[in-house]
Amino acid sequence: MVRLVNMLIVFRFLRIIPDIKLMALVASTLLDLVKNLRAFAGVLVVVYYVFAVFGIWLFEGAIKPPRGMSVLTMDNITSNLSTACGTYEQLGYWPNNFDDFAAAIILLYDVMIVNNWQAFMEAYSRYTSEWSKVYFVCWWLTSSVMWVNLFVALILENFIYKWDRSHSCSVTDVERIQYETSVQFLFKEQIQEPTEEELVCQLHQHPHLHLDC
Repeated sequence: MVRLVNMLIVFRFLRIIPDIKLMALVASTLLDLVKNLRAFAGVLVVVYYVFAVFGIWLFEGAIKPPRGMSVLTMDNITSNLSTACGTYEQLGYWPNNFDDFAAAIILLYDVMIVNNWQAFMEAYSRYTSEWSKVYFVCWWLTSSVMWVNLFVALILENFIYKWDRSHSCSVTDVERIQYETSVQFLFKEQIQEPTEEELVCQLHQHPHLHLDC
């Protein structure tokens, strides 16, 4: 218990977050994101449910672990079984299948975070049909390409909006400012703009420009 209390003391440093402007901005962005994430998470849950149900309907019982199987069953699956490095069998992904809803959710999550998703697609194409790749590619495009990028864009948009508000911009100004301008404001202090004389000098030195003096 004493060791646990000593570990919790470390969290006292969280009190300094409101005193550091940038950290407070990041923390408030994350808190607002959690509050306003219900619609996004709800749609994601529905998409997970639909793909999991379709996966169970299409691939339930397609892959069975060899442990506990009879010799006759093993002879039947020898043509599909592969022990090459990086395959479904060699990596021991037997629990990741579509035999039940929980396992289907775990498998879909592995594909979403691109955790050897090609091993799952290749294994199911061997055990079922080449058309199974369409299912995995559709889920990869929906989850990894679309939803993950939407989530990152939502975080960036919320952060940039709060950054503009923290610099005393009104709501009208925030809506009027374009994305590129807002991002430029984040690094404005580190950007050194060249003078007019330096620009003219560089233009005259350009090998493909012939400017009249």
